Amino acid sequence: MDIKNNLDFRTHNLEYYDNTGNNKYDYAEDGILRKTLPKILFKGNSILVTFLQMMDLKIIMILKYVDKLKNFKHISKY
Repeated sequence: MDIKNNLDFRTHNLEYYDNTGNNKYDYAEDGILRKTLPKILFKGNSILVTFLQMMDLKIIMILKYVDKLKNFKHISKY
């Protein structure tokens, strides 16, 4: 019986130990407002939390668009 491994079977641990690579903050995964606003705001009112999450998604969408505009001359990046 053959066992199929993932495509990143050989390199999945390499990203964990690679400290020389890109160490930028991943705002799309971690969020922006979670790092900038106090944590007490996200533990209270559920309506406020959903509003903050919606605003966070809108800011992330704008920043992704800005990242695309910064590299619009480099066709090979897409």
